[in-house]
Order: sequence, then C-alpha cells, then structure tokens
Amino acid sequence: MKTSIAAAWSPVRERLGLATLRREAQSVVRAALAASALFCALLIAGPALAANYPLELVSPRAVGTAPASGNAAITAGNRIFKAYPGIEYNIRAVVVGGEYPYTFSLSNAPSGMTIDSRTGEITWPNPTGSSVTPTITVRDAEGTVRSSPWTITVTTEGFWFVDAVNGSPSGNGTINSPWRTISNMANASGPRAGDIVYFRNGTYNVLDMPRTSVGSPWERVEFPESKPNIWIAYPNERPVIDFGFNQSSGQPGALIRLDGNNLYVDGFETRNTRVIGFQTHAGRYAVFRRLRMHDLNLIRANLDGTNSSFIMTMSAYSDSTAGGNASSWGQYLAIQDNEFYNAPVDLAIKIYSQWKLLIEDNNFHDLRYGTELKADMPQFTYRGNRHTRIAGRAIGGNMHSLTTHGEINFNLVYEPNGEFALDVNQDGEAKRIDIYRNTFVGRVRVRNTDSSDGPFRFYNNVIINSDSGTHIYQENVSDRSRIVAMDNLTGTLSQNIVDATGSLTGQYVQYLGTRGHELADIVRPAAPTNVTVQ
Repeated sequence: MKTSIAAAWSPVRERLGLATLRREAQSVVRAALAASALFCALLIAGPALAANYPLELVSPRAVGTAPASGNAAITAGNRIFKAYPGIEYNIRAVVVGGEYPYTFSLSNAPSGMTIDSRTGEITWPNPTGSSVTPTITVRDAEGTVRSSPWTITVTTEGFWFVDAVNGSPSGNGTINSPWRTISNMANASGPRAGDIVYFRNGTYNVLDMPRTSVGSPWERVEFPESKPNIWIAYPNERPVIDFGFNQSSGQPGALIRLDGNNLYVDGFETRNTRVIGFQTHAGRYAVFRRLRMHDLNLIRANLDGTNSSFIMTMSAYSDSTAGGNASSWGQYLAIQDNEFYNAPVDLAIKIYSQWKLLIEDNNFHDLRYGTELKADMPQFTYRGNRHTRIAGRAIGGNMHSLTTHGEINFNLVYEPNGEFALDVNQDGEAKRIDIYRNTFVGRVRVRNTDSSDGPFRFYNNVIINSDSGTHIYQENVSDRSRIVAMDNLTGTLSQNIVDATGSLTGQYVQYLGTRGHELADIVRPAAPTNVTVQ
C-alpha cells in the first residue's frame, strides 16, 4: 500500500465548494489511517469514502419541484402522477448522489401501497378513490435524508389501450375497445403528450408504421413530442416490439425515435433490431425500465459508425424552459432493471449528452460490448449493473468532452477472457471519475491521461486479472498521479478470490460488504494471505 496523505488529499482539490470540505477532510483522515494500518500489516476493513455528490431524490417528487436548486422541475405530465382504477401502479424511485446503499420508506400511503426498502420500487396493486398523496423518504449510508410527497390521481382520463391480439383498427382506445397496432394509436386524434398507453400481450411490428429515411441505417418511426411517449406493458404481460430486421429475407428493420420530456418505456420485450432500437434526446425525467431487449444486428452490413445499440441517446437536446445547463443536455434519465443480450457485434447502451444520468441494476450478457459512455455526461452514475459474457469492453466509451465526470459503483463484471471489464478515458478528455465498490474479473484500463484529465480514483474494488501492481493497466499515461488506487482487493484468477458468480469465497468473505459489489455486514475473520491490497 503506497497511499500517502498528500495523494489522498489531492482529489479534494478537484472539488469546489466549502460545504463538502469537512466531509472530504474526514475521508482523507480515514484514508491516511488505513494506509498507516496497512503499512504495519494490520488490515482494518472500514467504510468507503464519503459521498462524492449530494444526495438527490429525483423521482417521485411533487409537481413543480426539483431535486436540486436551479435544476429543471418535474412536470405534471410525468407517469408517476396518474393511476388507472384497478390496474397496478408500479414505479421505482430514482436517486443519484449520496452514499449507497439507500433505505426507502413510505408514509401516508394508501391501503395496499408498499415500497421495497432496498430498491425503492413502489407497488399499488389496486388503485382506488380519486387521489392520494404519499410521501417517500430515502436515507443514504451516511444518514443523509431526502423526502417528498407526490400526488397520484386515480382516473381513466388520459389512458389508452392497445391489444395486438384482441384489439381492432376501429377501436376507440379504451380498455374495453383497444386498438390493435401502434399505428392505430399514433394516427388517432385523441392521444396527446402526457397520456399513458398500456400495451397488452402480442407482437407490435415497427414495419407496419410510416417511416422516414427509408433504406438508410437510420430508417425510423418518429413520435413527436405532441404524441404519447409513456408506453407501459399491461401488468403481468410482456408485449413484444419487433423492430423488423431480418437478414435472410432482406427486411431492413427500423428504429423508434421517441422524444419529449417525461418519456417512459416500461416492461416490453424487443427483438430484431437492425442498428438501434429506441433512440431519443431523452429530455427531462425519462425512464427506460424492465425491458428485455435482444437480437441486435446479428450480421452487421457495413454499419460501423452508426452507434448501433438497443438504446441510444442523442446530443444537444434544447429546451429554453429547462434552466441552466439543462438546455444543452437531457436531464435525469434513468435506465433501470433491464436485460440486454444477444448482440454479438454491437452493444447495449450508447449515451450522449445526459446530465445526472442513472444506469442502474441492468443485466448485460452475451454482447460484444456493454455500455458506451460516449460524450457530454456531467455527473453520470453507473451503479449495480451485472455484466457476463461480454467479449469486448463491458464498461467504456469515448468519455470525451470536458463535461464528462461521474461515478461507477457496485457493478459486477465477470469476463476473465474479455477484452476489458472497464476502459476509462478513451479520448483523453474525461474529468473526475470515482470507481468504487465494483467487482472486476477482467482487465481494467485507463488511457491517454495527462495532468488535465481525471483524477480517476479506484477504491474498495475487487480487481482480478493477470496485470501486475495495482492490476490497473495504464496506456499512454503521462501523469500517473491522476490515477489514484487505494484499498482495492486485487489478485489473479488462480487465487480464487471470487467464484464464477463474482461472489467472494472462503477466507476472502471477510471483505464482504467492504470490497467489491456485494452488499453485506458480517463479522470478519483474520485477513487472508497471498493477496495484495492496493
């Protein structure tokens, strides 16, 4: 262990504002004490460093309020504010910043409404009455608390239904007379922005709809902001969106471009994506949740450079009402609880221009690449995701433009034979990124780093690969002080520090809850041998 007090203090200078100085000083003291203890061969597994960003409860929250001063407020058109009588209301809290893990609770909730105390998933199986106003509270691991009430109106107004099996083109979109296709809904005069569309079981073919840029890789179906962009699978059903790509029959496939604030896509299965599935500027308070997206571009036909992915956000969203920097970036996008697989030459998610982005608790497997953090991402959070059988880079991307900074925490990457579990600072332009409490079974790389980049701080991770030293490979790094490694549990695959699921094994289980992605609090036995802590 070679962490000095000066090295531990260096990242503090990267942060502005006196409000966090005391917290930073405390973390420096802890780091210095830990370094001293390790130097004396006495390992004390203490808590992680303090929160890197203020705790923000993004959603749910009251109409017209914002998670932080000066940021865009949530508006009445958001999905969280309406429930259909008798149809399950299900949302998940969106939280960024603070020190994870969080604890969630509800007060003043209606009968039957519950919350998962760990994830913040809120379920109300049978909405009744006219309106309710529960309050959500989130507490982080430092004891910081954020709360907000929000009002849910129980109504049939502003809800529409599509049923690929039992619907009719001549239906009126009600629960008893649903439409059959997405086109029926899109062409109807009633649906408008802020309305919620429920989709029943069946397959919805994108090629049945009018498209633009026909014949190009960007062939697409467009839904303008004036149309509903809140699409939800009917509870306990899994409607399928077929993007239409078929190499053998020559079907080109098309993407769906959804725009506007309060975008919400929840519960679908998608298949046969040619280049991109969902593409969006994302606006403010967008959510992609509980999707199962698979079969992307199985044979690429000279489509390099088109950002092939299941979900892609676009750059330069412009909204003069957003306030501050939000007029340049989408704000508070959440991608939660999805599964992405079967894209042997492409990737799952590609991100441009998102401010306070959250990518959380997704399952990535059987892909060429996982997530690409491309450009312009002030304060991103990449948390609690699982990656297996990723041949290329599981977590990476250009990370370019000087706005890009954030944190990567509590993720598992298990791909000892993959290219890289994590690839940081590809284009040499990223700012501070904190990488902590992850389990990386595979190579970790930091590239193209000089005195203007980072710092890139690695702490409390489990890093398993055959690289030497810190087990963080440095490529074209001219200023090594910008890469800070401390309190990481490192070793090689042959040491069996983790099993095939990424869980700590045997004598290493004493680090459960303090090193790597696993959450736990157990009595810790004596320190293991034949392992280095960097």
